[in-house]
Amino acid sequence: MRQPSVWREWGIQIAVVVLGLALVTSVIAWFRRPAQTPVKPANNVTAVDPSNPVDPGTSLLGRPAPDFTLTDQFGQKVSLSQFRGKVVVLAFVDSECTTICPLTTQSMVDALKLLGPEAAKQVQLLGIDANPDAIKVADVKTYSTAHDMLHSWHFLTGSLTQLKSMWKDYYIYTQIVQGQIDHTPALYIIDAQGKEQVLYLTPMKYGAISAQADVLARDIARFLPASAHTNVKSIPYAAPKITSSSSVNLPVISGQGAQATQATVRVGPGHPQLLVFFASWVDGIRQDMEQLNTYSLGKGHPKVVAIDVAPTEPNSSAASSLVASLPELSYPVAMDNIGNVADVYQAQDLVWMSLTDGKGHIIWSHDGWLSEPELTKAVSGALAHANVPAS
Repeated sequence: MRQPSVWREWGIQIAVVVLGLALVTSVIAWFRRPAQTPVKPANNVTAVDPSNPVDPGTSLLGRPAPDFTLTDQFGQKVSLSQFRGKVVVLAFVDSECTTICPLTTQSMVDALKLLGPEAAKQVQLLGIDANPDAIKVADVKTYSTAHDMLHSWHFLTGSLTQLKSMWKDYYIYTQIVQGQIDHTPALYIIDAQGKEQVLYLTPMKYGAISAQADVLARDIARFLPASAHTNVKSIPYAAPKITSSSSVNLPVISGQGAQATQATVRVGPGHPQLLVFFASWVDGIRQDMEQLNTYSLGKGHPKVVAIDVAPTEPNSSAASSLVASLPELSYPVAMDNIGNVADVYQAQDLVWMSLTDGKGHIIWSHDGWLSEPELTKAVSGALAHANVPAS
């Protein structure tokens, strides 16, 4: 888990690396650093458009990727070199992450789907743990299971010494900040000859997952043999056309109680709302959603809407299965199919809470769950400070 305020740290480190590249000579070009020439953006990327967060990728020098032998989620030894002949997609992932890492891994899975089953057979997904505090085999297995990737990749870990060596070799910044893990959200394409070709930094935008997967799939295809016959369908990034001052109707996931009485729920101005963004894979989500009932029934509390951020879900039925298993809820559970609503309300983690004042202004937000007394105190205080009645 990572606090949004520390994102500047790895951004500064990457900026320093990129700036240094502008000064390297042909002799230093032997060192493994991102090249100065970026990969030509895919059709859905406008590199000069600041409203498009999709990373078109940075071309690397084609130097042999540092080999490693680590342990996967099944306790088996895995080496990079054993996948020669395949294109490798290598990501550095915090095994306990609920912020950027699910976006990275979902884009990897979605990219293989875009390539098609035959081409996907020539691609290997790998992850290396970037959390120095959670490096057990059980940690990488738990993440893989939660995101329905148990048999889709090798999520690798090892001793802290081994992992630190890998982070250094691949220029991964990782640090514990205020008790939370901050690391570079890097993803590499390594070609079938074991050479680094493209580097990406995952954008913290839920609505960009599909478009980022499209860029990744197209670049993977460039390093596959012609016999792979890839035909990746373009998925352009669509910037949100709404703001927090706009009204939007979201589909309600069928269930019991409030879930059974409406097909859509309106999010936007009109009255204060407490929006709770979540995903089915969040640890303890069932218990937390049940406890949210207590708060939502409280006198004078703003309307509660729980919103599933669908692009991060491992499959299309994950959220509906969760809701169906819950007892009767007193608040609606909606689905953000694209992720743009989560982006508009500035969600930086799952779970994320945003409180609005009824005029489209976000007057309070919180990363993670709070107990009912803590939530009542925080929301009441925010409403009072903004001089806004709860309903």
